[in-house]
Amino acid sequence: MPPFPGSIAKFLAPDSAFQRRHGLITAFLAERDGRIVGRVAAIINRSHNEYHKDRTGFFGFFECENNPATAAALLDRVNETLLAAGMDKVRGPYNPSINDDCGILLNRFDQPPMMGLPWNPAYYPKLLEGLGFQKARTLYSLHLPLHRLKTPERFGRIVEHMKKRSKLKTRTMNIARLEEELVIVRDVYNATLERNWGFVPIAMEDLLAAAEDIRAIADPRLLLIGESEGRDAGVAITLPNFNEILAATKNTPHWLRLVHIFILMKTRKIKTCRQTVLGVVPEFRDRGLHAWLIHEQFCEAQKHFTDAALGWLEDTNSEIIKNCRLVGGETDREWAIFEKSLTA
Repeated sequence: MPPFPGSIAKFLAPDSAFQRRHGLITAFLAERDGRIVGRVAAIINRSHNEYHKDRTGFFGFFECENNPATAAALLDRVNETLLAAGMDKVRGPYNPSINDDCGILLNRFDQPPMMGLPWNPAYYPKLLEGLGFQKARTLYSLHLPLHRLKTPERFGRIVEHMKKRSKLKTRTMNIARLEEELVIVRDVYNATLERNWGFVPIAMEDLLAAAEDIRAIADPRLLLIGESEGRDAGVAITLPNFNEILAATKNTPHWLRLVHIFILMKTRKIKTCRQTVLGVVPEFRDRGLHAWLIHEQFCEAQKHFTDAALGWLEDTNSEIIKNCRLVGGETDREWAIFEKSLTA
């Protein structure tokens, strides 16, 4: 599925938020007989290496024909670039960081791609393994068939009791003050994911860089901030699966594609969504608020969509997974992060 026009090129620009704040992206193309047959980027993420005190280099934006020689040519250039910068291992794909699209899809290739969750042909894992890469981590998503699920009565009663006991309520984000609202999103995101493998704190500059994209596609009714006794306590963000729009423009001539996208945004109803962020401020943890937020996010999404994807998640995120299963979440897709040592 073609991405939104310009969405990848913006990362490669020398003045992109990533390259200003975090590191360097060096992009390569593979060409045969005048035809592009693959692409990749070597990524040096200073923020990661400073936070983790290591010398890990990354690769990303990987696309390749089913040809081991092409994959080897691309990844060899990545290795050369990272070795020259003093890195001792390479990990990926990250597009360009763990806070963006990442991973190689391992299953359910027949399913249409969900926004922000990568899709690739089934031969990609074999290409990387043939070059000495090994799976370093597995990421997961859960499928929520909203059109046929009902919240278990007992779960609903528990949530109602919690709402009264802790004076819980949700409010929608004020899009006109999105930059202010993103402060709690950043705080919850960083507090929730800090125990995840490879975590790097997300900065306000990164969120602000994404603010225009959020404004363009978000439904304010699905950007929820949870309050306890009048204080911001958590965040639950659901985004429409914009890939449905992009899929409908796959065969549109390049010069007409942007216009076609804008027309579809006005005329086509998106049926699926991705629940991207859900977390509770640390001081409000251990009060059951995760279950309450999941319930509120689920009920609101069910009003507007037929299906949802929750993720990605690590398998160590047991509390979220348990509560999502209570509202009918089903194990769905898996992605792998690959890694190998670098040698001269």
